[in-house]
Order: sequence, then structure tokens, then C-alpha cells
Amino acid sequence: MPPDTHNPSPSPDPGRPASPGVTRLGSTAVLTGDIETHEDMLIEGRVQGKITVPSGTLTVAKGARVEAEVRVRSFVLHGELKGTVRAGERALISETAEMTGDVVTPKITIANGARFTGGIRMKE
Repeated sequence: MPPDTHNPSPSPDPGRPASPGVTRLGSTAVLTGDIETHEDMLIEGRVQGKITVPSGTLTVAKGARVEAEVRVRSFVLHGELKGTVRAGERALISETAEMTGDVVTPKITIANGARFTGGIRMKE
């Protein structure tokens, strides 16, 4: 007997995926404006505006360019960023990163080779 295709088993909340995903802005995307997401976010393209990721990690990929006011839980930079970053938990600026601006976070790592111009304010 074929399976019942008219009555698939219901998901707990059909409006939401079973597990949180990643919001991805691809390498050819150019966005001007405000972004807010409640899951991790990966930027591979260009963004100008304001980025808010209160409960996730924002990763700016190598080759990406961001000019923004950033408020996130965690921040990882491999590309370029101009602006202020407020990371509630931690910030990582990798060896391929270039940042001009200020970082406010309780924990920060700046890798050998990273280019950083700005200020750092550590807070708990």
C-alpha cells in the first residue's frame, strides 16, 4: 500500500525550521539598509547600514566589504569592515581582516597579520 501523501506528519511549528540556520548574504549581493536576524549570519558580499544579530554570530568572510554599525553576540572578521562593533561575548579579527573603527567587547582576539585601526574598549 503506498504511503499516505495527503496527510504528512505535522511539524511542531510550520513557520519555523526545525533548527536555527544561517542567514547568508552571497558574494554578489550588495545591500544598503538595516539587517536584523536572530540566527548566525554570514556576509560574503557588500553591506552598508546597520547589522543586528543579538543572539548569534556575525561572520564577515574574506573578500566581503562592510560599512556598518554592528551589534552582535559574537563577531568574526575575515574581510573588511569600517564602523563600530559591539559584541556582547567576543570578537575575533583574523589574519586576513582589515578593520577601521572601534570594538566594544569583553573578549577580543586580533590575529598576527590583521590590519586594525581604531579603539578597543573591554567591558564585562
